[in-house]
Amino acid sequence: MVLKVENLRVSYGKIEVLKGITLEVSQGCITALVGANGAGKSTALMAISGILPFKEGSMELDGRQIDRIRPDEIVSSGIVQVPEGRRVFRGLTVLENLQLGAFLRREGPKIKEDMERVFGLFPILAERKGQEAGTLSGGEQQMLAIGRALMAKPKILLLDEPSLGLAPLIVEKIFAVLLRIQLEGVGILLVEQNARWALEVSAWAYVIETGKIALEG
Repeated sequence: MVLKVENLRVSYGKIEVLKGITLEVSQGCITALVGANGAGKSTALMAISGILPFKEGSMELDGRQIDRIRPDEIVSSGIVQVPEGRRVFRGLTVLENLQLGAFLRREGPKIKEDMERVFGLFPILAERKGQEAGTLSGGEQQMLAIGRALMAKPKILLLDEPSLGLAPLIVEKIFAVLLRIQLEGVGILLVEQNARWALEVSAWAYVIETGKIALEG
């Protein structure tokens, strides 16, 4: 399973933010997209997720064109985003947040299995499952956001700044889980300002500079 993005161009009004970026993400592989603030990293993820329209370019998932389908169809096809800043449903419990992650799925027994898998990856979420998400620490909310995305059964996981605002010890735990998720066959496109963390866990990396891919390797 490979996600291919070619010549992606995205504008905010008259300002072109992405100037024809091309990248690939393979299933079972962590691919990093690193760069300074304002370089276009988050914009790239929002465009791949279908949330932002793009004026030029194409996207394929295993040879199937997916650049003109709705965001919910993109999720159903296997591409799921964990947004910057976590964005959990603060008034809902941990369990309810995870259940919402599986909203588009219909296979009940498998959903239960995946819930147990998430609790295995993040045991603290099992302890807090009846607690409102808004009362969790920042690190726990990040774990919940990743867990919620995993409940959608992604083939490709888009992660936007998972280390943002977190203590190094918590970041280390989260990145260790990302490596486990990768070994289970999920492809990860990791947008991260902390290049050292990102490059340590990634098999391939792209450096984005003012809306263009400046380096890759």
